[in-house]
Amino acid sequence: MWINSLDEFKINLGLERIKKVMKDFGRITYKVIHVGGTNGKGSVCQLIGNVLMKKYKVGIYTSPHLHRVNERIVVDGKEISNEEIESYSFFKKYNLTYFEALTAIAIKYFEDKEVDFAIFEVGLGGRLDATNVLEPFITIITNVSKEHENFLGNRIEDIANEKAGIIKNAPVITACKGKALDIIRKKARERKVDLYIVGKHIKWKRLRKNVFLIEGEEKYEIYCPLNGIFQGENLAIAVKACELLGIEKEKILEGVKNVRWEGRMEKIGKYILDGAHNPEAIKKFAESIHDFEFKKLIIIFGAMKDKNIKGMLKNLPPGIVIATMAKNRRSISVYKIAEILRSLGRECIISKDIKEAIKIANKLAGKEDLICITGSLYLVGEAIKEIYL
Repeated sequence: MWINSLDEFKINLGLERIKKVMKDFGRITYKVIHVGGTNGKGSVCQLIGNVLMKKYKVGIYTSPHLHRVNERIVVDGKEISNEEIESYSFFKKYNLTYFEALTAIAIKYFEDKEVDFAIFEVGLGGRLDATNVLEPFITIITNVSKEHENFLGNRIEDIANEKAGIIKNAPVITACKGKALDIIRKKARERKVDLYIVGKHIKWKRLRKNVFLIEGEEKYEIYCPLNGIFQGENLAIAVKACELLGIEKEKILEGVKNVRWEGRMEKIGKYILDGAHNPEAIKKFAESIHDFEFKKLIIIFGAMKDKNIKGMLKNLPPGIVIATMAKNRRSISVYKIAEILRSLGRECIISKDIKEAIKIANKLAGKEDLICITGSLYLVGEAIKEIYL
């Protein structure tokens, strides 16, 4: 496919190129839900999408993908085909980056498929992200913590400013706190749009594993198949969005009940797979791991070198660590992981790839032990293929 000739990992933030594409497009007719933030974006997209599909035709655009690029562009649960991606090869003339090209395809594909709603996940940051050429019907900023500091800045305020760049003339829903919330609130005031804050306008608490109480305009006792305590926050955001869209309570409950999001706190037999790719996500993973019964924890860890590796490793739960690498040029060396772990007073076993790491973990694991694979979605994608071999 022509899309594969582009460099997936080239980042060139800016809206000039994608604006040229949009100028040639003409108007889009569907309603856009724009989802930014640090963690939980993908889960929020899937939760809202699953509910809206009970009533409407829905497109969902997410990134990155686990196994194949087609996963990023989906209409009513069906991925875009290779042939359909190929049919948009006329986008070559715009000299777009990989992410910009996929964003352009998604925008046009959803129009061609005549969707009612399209949910777009921000790729990186917000203000200069290719998805920010869209005019949202609802804007969501899940939360803000440190990530992509080389692009977004080192302070929470700087990162929040970039994320807040997607706020336009539509109501905003956020679970941000502290300084980040101050920035979001200021931007919403400037734009004179309604702001709905998780913890204030919509509340959540976990009743038991996979069951949450969400209090918005109504009370919802919701079963959510997505694992993790942190899903309560994502659910609260999704429910508020659905309330703003006038979706009935029964459809919200039914839609959430059927949601699936591969590689995010997913349990497959004795494995837990979670593409937690920043310190805050690892912290939430560590809190949620206690939902599962186990005697011993074996953690397979691999990450990209542009991440805050020390912060991630610091937040890993106690257990045996196996350092490994995804087949990706951005992967950090296993020796660097080992060096950082030693500086934190922990040792690790080194393995050359995920296949070897899983083999080592299986030898170490007893019947009542749990094997966790985390640190990178790319690693999780490779792991799923090995598990099902």
